[in-house]
Amino acid sequence: MELVPLLIVLLSAAGHAMWNFFAKQSAHKLAFIWGLYALGAVFYLPLYLAQGLSAELGAAAWACIVGSAAAKAIYMVFLAEALRTCDLSIAYPLSRIAPAIVPFWAVLFLGESVSALGALGIAIVCIAIPVMHLQGASIEHMRRVHHSFLTRGTVFALLAAVMVSAYSIIDKLAVSRYAEPIAFNYVHWVVTVVMLAPYIAWRCGVRDVVALFRAEWWPLAISGFLDFGAYVLVLYVMETGKVSYIVAARQTSQIMAILLGTLVLRERCGRIRLVAGSLILVGVTLIGIAR
Repeated sequence: MELVPLLIVLLSAAGHAMWNFFAKQSAHKLAFIWGLYALGAVFYLPLYLAQGLSAELGAAAWACIVGSAAAKAIYMVFLAEALRTCDLSIAYPLSRIAPAIVPFWAVLFLGESVSALGALGIAIVCIAIPVMHLQGASIEHMRRVHHSFLTRGTVFALLAAVMVSAYSIIDKLAVSRYAEPIAFNYVHWVVTVVMLAPYIAWRCGVRDVVALFRAEWWPLAISGFLDFGAYVLVLYVMETGKVSYIVAARQTSQIMAILLGTLVLRERCGRIRLVAGSLILVGVTLIGIAR
């Protein structure tokens, strides 16, 4: 992978980690995540009008749009709960292990197979999950790891990863067979925001959402731009680089999130979580190369 595309992907990864960092600090995490997606749709609109408006979306594309939007809406709910109930340095890395789950969906629905290298990558990611929850490096800590592993935050982070894997495989199917990427991604982005809006109004309250936009408009605007920008940057690089390497490079966002959590938010066990994050990075890289 050439230097400039690599730097662009790393910038995209930093943007993704940063908006999760802002969401972690928000008083209303679910409303914040929904809000940044809503603002992202606004930032995305000029690109859609310029390059995606003329694209036709058939029945199959719309089925993928609804399915992907539903999975992404559920992901947003799960991620918000994970960020609410556990550290950023745990919630974010675990919510991003989707590349280790995607091969199972690909086998079931796309007729693909998992290579030995891909299986090794999945195994490494599976090892990284309990390592992430170690409180120390002693044998006793290893024996007691299940106490910190079986927590509400961990469960919701892993469920978020499942949802990411689900909408990733739907998106892959849609843009490879049924729709132009920019049109598909914008429309399903908007549908996600609209689909989740009634739940946000019921769960968070309209007044609280409005208050959130007023009180946290600056981090919301930054996060919406970062999320939209991260997508556009990767879309640009995908036209010139190898997708497997791009997926692997984007996983550096996990290391960035762990550093933000431990250095800025003062979360504990930073060294152990960096080791676990590095294992996830290695595992996902192997999965990407194996494709």
